[in-house]
Amino acid sequence: MINAYKHDSSQAITRSALDTSTSWINVIDPEREEIELLMSQFHIPEDFIRDPLDSEESARIEYDEDSGYSLIIIDLPIVNNKNLKVLSFITIPLGIIIGNKKILTVCSEEIEFLDNFSRQPINLNFHSRFALNILLTIANHYNRNLRLLNKTRLRIERELKNNVTNKQLYNLMEVEKSLVYFLAALKGNDNIIKKLFRLPAIKRFEADEELLEDLIIENKQAVETTELYTNILESITTSYASLLSNEMNNTMKTLTLFTVFLTLPTLVFSFFGMNVPLPIDDHSYISWIIVIGLSLILVSIVGAFLWRKQKL
Repeated sequence: MINAYKHDSSQAITRSALDTSTSWINVIDPEREEIELLMSQFHIPEDFIRDPLDSEESARIEYDEDSGYSLIIIDLPIVNNKNLKVLSFITIPLGIIIGNKKILTVCSEEIEFLDNFSRQPINLNFHSRFALNILLTIANHYNRNLRLLNKTRLRIERELKNNVTNKQLYNLMEVEKSLVYFLAALKGNDNIIKKLFRLPAIKRFEADEELLEDLIIENKQAVETTELYTNILESITTSYASLLSNEMNNTMKTLTLFTVFLTLPTLVFSFFGMNVPLPIDDHSYISWIIVIGLSLILVSIVGAFLWRKQKL
């Protein structure tokens, strides 16, 4: 799908036909025919359009001298719809193509905040400022989603205190996986921000300095917060792994004690059951009591020994 925008007579952003008067083109998961149309009409390199559609594409910045277009690939977070049990995120690339008085945004998914830009008082003729606004919005999305992930982590922790289950541990693992995606994407985005104004097609103006400073601060905050949450989650995971191991050891210890205490009477009864004369008289109930007493004495001695060893 291709949506084209330009300024009307009142300088408001409005939808337009895909022609030379277009200022901003928002490309969403385009078909092959749409890619060919953009290539033929605006002479955009094919890989500039196709690369951002690849979910495995890493963040980078590139300039094509022949066409005069610059490509910025940045990673942005979206909700992982494949996992409905717990809130988790993945990152996908967003391509920003700038050149020849045009700016294009290319993504495999429909991005809500890009649609909102069409209703905001943004000057599409200032391409660097528009790109900075997109990058700043993405950085804000990371910070907002990090707060949501932290709330999810705290909820799972409360549930784990009541009962440690595989379900809660899997949910905790999904949160940790989201943080890993965030950290990798944010570090790649940070490199892009530092190289942004080295492109010939992107000009740096004094009016953009404050916006750039806000972008650097927001992205740095997102990186630091992600690292902090990742370290906390790793510590929690290690603690619960130790807790589960300790509970397993206690369970095995209890079962071993039960086995020992049940085995000792069996040994005594087995001994007197192998044609061995019973104490006092074979037909006297006192002999049975004596055998029981020997078993209890043996169990008591072993129990006292094990208790003392545990104390020591």
